[in-house]
Amino acid sequence: MTPLPALAPALAGAAACLLAVAGLRPVRRTVPYLSGVTLAAATAGAAVAGTMTALGAPDRRVSAVLLAAAAVALLGLIADVGALPLATRLIVESVAAGGVVLCGVQVTLTGDWLDGPVSVMWIVAMTNAYGLLDRLGGALAAVAAVTGVFLAGTALVLGDPSLAVLAAALAGACLGALPYGRARGRVRLGPSGSLFAGFVLTCTAAGLTAGRGPATVTAGLLLPALAAIVGAGVYAVHGPRRDASRPAGPARKAAPALCGVSAGTGTAGLAVALGWVPAGAAAAVTAATAVTLLVYARLRYISTYARHGHGLDRARLRHDLVHARLRHDSTDARLRHDLDRPRPRRAWTSLWTPADDDRPRGRVPHPRSAGNPPPPVVRRG
Repeated sequence: MTPLPALAPALAGAAACLLAVAGLRPVRRTVPYLSGVTLAAATAGAAVAGTMTALGAPDRRVSAVLLAAAAVALLGLIADVGALPLATRLIVESVAAGGVVLCGVQVTLTGDWLDGPVSVMWIVAMTNAYGLLDRLGGALAAVAAVTGVFLAGTALVLGDPSLAVLAAALAGACLGALPYGRARGRVRLGPSGSLFAGFVLTCTAAGLTAGRGPATVTAGLLLPALAAIVGAGVYAVHGPRRDASRPAGPARKAAPALCGVSAGTGTAGLAVALGWVPAGAAAAVTAATAVTLLVYARLRYISTYARHGHGLDRARLRHDLVHARLRHDSTDARLRHDLDRPRPRRAWTSLWTPADDDRPRGRVPHPRSAGNPPPPVVRRG
């Protein structure tokens, strides 16, 4: 490989990072839900420029992935602005994935017509898994940056500079978005940016494994997607924290933990590409790790909820009972006080009514003024 195609991914990543930093600053202040569109534009511009630099002509797979990812990003923008039915979202994502598969980016497990539907389902599932990962403490930006860097390195090892440029551009754009988060490594990309990033990462991994053996395809698909699978599973187990009686979710620790998972799987992917580790063993270990982490997350949630959730429920119930009893006692005391208290006479009636006059009277009309009582009645004749 010549030095220029080898340097093209690094240049594309740097350009995408600068474009994202320059474009996200005004967008975050004015229209926050356009951040995903800005991220997609920075990635697409840097990827097209890097592909032209590396190959001298646009690559058909990269162009198809960028067009389909732009459609998915537009879908996420519509979902961010207003409501969007789930069926419509899945249909549009399936159509976009089908267009990418027709351009050569597909999962080749069987070598038959079944590879097309399997590829579409895998791309749609992993795109939505990355979308859930963005809701888990905003960990997608950091995870996508790490995964993109390792996918770019794997593509360079396998001799595919166009996909390396695409992955490096996405990694640079996500890296440029990190300073705009509330904490280091945690920034929300929104539905538009998360769907775009997930679609590009999934298609890049599928394109690198196209035409290879079943073991290599399985390892190449599972290794980059392990962080997304674990993150989506943890989000499904814990769910959004709606009330205080549920234990706090793992949002604060999600970004560094999933970045560590991405770095480990990326290193394993490079080892498989270099031939240092058998692909079948890497795929088996990855699948077992995913199952183990998901089971551990479920058991940890159950134990935490059993230890804290029931205690919180008992404390809340005791608090409500005590307050109800206090309200009842105070109400009874107030009623007894009101019944035992003598009814005072009105101040203005004592001006013309003798103090020893106990004759029953009806309703006394109010005077026209509190300081000027009505004059005494004068009988004539």
